[in-house]
Amino acid sequence: MAETADSHDVICIGAGLGGLAAAVRARHLGLSVLLLEASPFIGGGAAYSGGLCWIPGLGEGDSIEAGAAYLAYAEGEHGFADGGLRIGVLAAMRDAARFYGRAGISLDVVPGNPDVFYPQAPGSVSAGRMFEASLAGEALGDWRDRLMPSPHYRIGLTHHEFYGPDLDAAQQAALLEKRRAEDFLTFGPGLTGLFAKAALVEGKVPCLTGHRVHRLLADGERVTGVEAEADGKTVRFIARLGVLIATGGYGWAGDAADLEGLPDFVDAGPPSIAGDHLTLATALGAAMVRGNGPQFCLGATVDSGQLHPGTDQVLCRQLFDVLGMPHTLVVNRDGLRFGDESYYVGINEALRAWDPLGKRWSNFPCFLIFDEQYRRKYAATGLGPGEGYLDRVARADSLAALAGKIGVDGQLAATVARFNDNALRGEDPDFSRGASAFVRRRYGDRQHRPNANLGPVSEPPFYALPLRLLGTGMCTFGLSTDTDARVLRRDGSAVEGLFATGNAVATTEFRNYVTGYANSRNFAMAYAAMNAAAGVSPQTPASSLR
Repeated sequence: MAETADSHDVICIGAGLGGLAAAVRARHLGLSVLLLEASPFIGGGAAYSGGLCWIPGLGEGDSIEAGAAYLAYAEGEHGFADGGLRIGVLAAMRDAARFYGRAGISLDVVPGNPDVFYPQAPGSVSAGRMFEASLAGEALGDWRDRLMPSPHYRIGLTHHEFYGPDLDAAQQAALLEKRRAEDFLTFGPGLTGLFAKAALVEGKVPCLTGHRVHRLLADGERVTGVEAEADGKTVRFIARLGVLIATGGYGWAGDAADLEGLPDFVDAGPPSIAGDHLTLATALGAAMVRGNGPQFCLGATVDSGQLHPGTDQVLCRQLFDVLGMPHTLVVNRDGLRFGDESYYVGINEALRAWDPLGKRWSNFPCFLIFDEQYRRKYAATGLGPGEGYLDRVARADSLAALAGKIGVDGQLAATVARFNDNALRGEDPDFSRGASAFVRRRYGDRQHRPNANLGPVSEPPFYALPLRLLGTGMCTFGLSTDTDARVLRRDGSAVEGLFATGNAVATTEFRNYVTGYANSRNFAMAYAAMNAAAGVSPQTPASSLR
């Protein structure tokens, strides 16, 4: 039998970026708010991320309209996007960023970081839309140990310090060691930590971890609260104005690969993100709709001893810092390349290709191929040499022998030879690897000439690593919402008192991927949801509502 705990104006399901952002806005609007988090940690999937936020309309000469034009170009002919919702989301990003800045959550622009498709895309800019955050870990007080650590990134340097031109490798290493000793948080932990500081430390918003919400309460058609499981007990919490679902996507759900239509799928995010939003909201008639196609990357388990924090789940590593480096390429079982390895958006569609005659996936399984130059030069990456490394990766003194070890067709040698000839000229006529200034800056070796992303795979021994399809938390299906983040039914009517944000919501306004968009959209729609719950406009001064 459920026991009723207490009541609040707003209850946020999930203490990741969306829940924390909502809590900050709610407190500034004079609302009482409670965060309920299923895992032992705060920060959610955003804490695992690179922590970037893409926000148009803040820089001098930039505008929401220019940002929308850029997204339209990035989307291409995917179609079906809701243009009105897109403008609403972009406006919320701009308004929310301004509000959170006034509330002490300072987002810093990443200098010199261009839009991915700059300069060919209408509305693109050479810099000024990409933001990041950082803070000292001690600022989180007692919450520091409960901030989700990121297993995918080296935390301590900012994006500009990692990818900018100011520091060489030795200077980066020295500064990283110093920052780690100081517990200086950047990337995803920096972003979520900054919101956690404002919500939990300064705002003193109550947050209960280890509370998994399993049911929404309703009075007629209005959501009035939640039931949560904690320590074997069922507890009810009443929400006077609304409930915000900020649980993330369904990457760890048992049917995730089937929903995504992929031959393989393991998620990069925290194992606690398992599709709770769909179970909760659809029980009250909410629509589950298609947004963007599945956003995933190529990953690998390099060390089975590496686990997701606080779990026994083996970590599959992102390989962003590997696939764009010189002296690497990716091939399918036929020994053929099939896309631009350096930026995962450029290879995703090919990984979903199906051979109707062969009755098999055209490009999966697939393998990362690299040589001794890579192993020697880029030891600091996720595939750096270490205990057990060579035992986990196939190795041979010739490409033919390597192909035999991994069961790849004999075309591997010819594929590598063509790749090498072009790489020496800094070109990739087949898939345009290294053509994007954004990718060269972020995922290549800027000291390598003539192209930061291209180098021949020519020095034996040669290596091969089996790859997996690694979800990035941004799933295909999600809830449908309006510009106020109200959860909608299939007929377009709102489920009264129910809001949603982040990866729980389908990206019906933009059906592609732009780095940093998901984080900005998350805190922006959390901000919009709290405005709607309180019945105020974004321009209402917070000081007048305390």
